[in-house]
Amino acid sequence: MRPVLQALILGSIVLSSAFCGGEQGGPQPAGEDGPAGSDTAAVADPSETPPRDSGGVSGQAVFAANCATCHGDGGLGDGPAATGLEPPPADLTDGTWTTGDGSLQAITNTVEHGSPGTAMIGWKGTLTDAEIAAVAAWVHGLGR
Repeated sequence: MRPVLQALILGSIVLSSAFCGGEQGGPQPAGEDGPAGSDTAAVADPSETPPRDSGGVSGQAVFAANCATCHGDGGLGDGPAATGLEPPPADLTDGTWTTGDGSLQAITNTVEHGSPGTAMIGWKGTLTDAEIAAVAAWVHGLGR
């Protein structure tokens, strides 16, 4: 893919993530399905929600605000920005990993630095370390 086209695609994804996260009223605490009256399905059964990190950050909320645009609400790779991406966003629930071995460390590394050859950007510098740790734990739980 040409560098200019790749930059345009990545820029669109970043903008979509920012705007889509804002449309949902911002991050929701773990266990909430979304704004009142929303028909948004829960990402996972709240009783199976991975624990929050020591900073009190909800990985589910970080995922909803930043990752669901491409990966979809349930992590299936079917988000609204997924259309036309080649390769398509990873299904985070199937236990197959595009980058790394699915370990918490590998997922953290992918969130921080992205996944070469895909539209997955690195979030280090955009998300805090606590948000990265929380969302990596959330995604790790999706791939069980």
